[in-house]
This record gives sequence, structure tokens and C-alpha cells, in this order.
Amino acid sequence: MAHVIIRGDNARRHEVAFDESEIKVSLHASNETVELAIEAHDPDRPAEKRRFFLVNIPRHLFSKAMADLARQDRKRGQGTNR
Repeated sequence: MAHVIIRGDNARRHEVAFDESEIKVSLHASNETVELAIEAHDPDRPAEKRRFFLVNIPRHLFSKAMADLARQDRKRGQGTNR
């Protein structure tokens, strides 16, 4: 089950639960940022009430996180051809 939880400056939790709905995931990148968007397929809801998550991340931090993940996978042997 896909879900997103964030905590804002006011320390309140906000959750987007996608339940068993079909979701669309898209990734857009510029030289400065990477944007990740997740949207539930909610044809029965009005457009302004559809469940979605959108985050913009500095590209260098996203690249570092992906490189760290690749290194972890390689250490566990998941990144090798067998």
C-alpha cells in the first residue's frame, strides 16, 4: 500500500494514503532540482480532491542518495551480474 507521511514546521503529521488505488509515479529533473510526483487514479473524485504527493529535491542530494543506495546494493551482492 503506497502512502506518504510528512511532518511540517508546525510538527503536525500529514498523511496521504493511496490505499489500493492505482497510482501514477512521475519523475522530472532539471539541472537544479528533481521533482517526484505520485497521484492516485481517482476518477470518481473532483480534480481538487484527488490524492497526490509532490516533492522537489535539490538534484545533488537526489544523486547522492541514489549513489548511496547503489553502493548498499552492491555491498549486499544485489548489484552484481550472476
